Amino acid sequence: MNPVLVRIGLSFFVAGFWIAFATFLGERLGSHKAGLIANLPSNILISMLFMGITRGPEYAAAATAGVPMGMMVDSVFLAVFIFLLRRGVWVASSLGLAFWALSAFVVIVLLPPLGILASLAAYFIVSTGLFILVHRWLGRPKVEKKPVVLSWKIIALRAFFAGSVVAGAVAVAQVAPPYMTGVLATFPAALTSTMVIISLSQGTLFAQATGKILLLSSTNIIVYAALVSLFFPPLGPWLGTLLSFAGACGFLLILGKISIRFS
Repeated sequence: MNPVLVRIGLSFFVAGFWIAFATFLGERLGSHKAGLIANLPSNILISMLFMGITRGPEYAAAATAGVPMGMMVDSVFLAVFIFLLRRGVWVASSLGLAFWALSAFVVIVLLPPLGILASLAAYFIVSTGLFILVHRWLGRPKVEKKPVVLSWKIIALRAFFAGSVVAGAVAVAQVAPPYMTGVLATFPAALTSTMVIISLSQGTLFAQATGKILLLSSTNIIVYAALVSLFFPPLGPWLGTLLSFAGACGFLLILGKISIRFS
């Protein structure tokens, strides 16, 4: 069976299920937990796993060097989405993705590939600055969850929408060198579908509050990528993925305790 098609198919099902599940929990547990759960590795997990299987664990480990810059660009998308959401979810989505494309073009085409320390520094400076701006602008709003009656049909539609967006992004990122692949592996497909679903079901303020926590919890993807670079070469993609995901979950538990003061 063609490994590329398997990877795209798994991305569709895993990401679709995960995002539908995360938004379902978010509507019941609140914007803070929704912002944490949605940034557990999903798209990047599938991408790195199949990269390690089809192109070797060393290639996947090398691709993680581009992840911090990719997450920096994702932070730009998320901040633009949050600021523009009051103008409508489709305006926020389209302009957010336009800013993502422009930022990704600068990172991939105009800038030389950065070393891991420079990439991490750029990510933390930009993402921290954007989080501070959003936090000062949005504050700590009292967000009331709207009662939502979900049928299996609605959950299936959410999963199909989210899975289609993520699988499309995975398909585009098949023919790139390691650094570019690392950037493209963080394309905000999961973020876009999560924010659109929550905006439509819970309203602007709830989605903005969730997006603010997503900015903070994006560090979890950096942790996952760092663990992939550490575990994949000696342990292989399967065990490396398991240990990296476990480490990301542990980090998220700690982050949840710290980030509650900002929600």
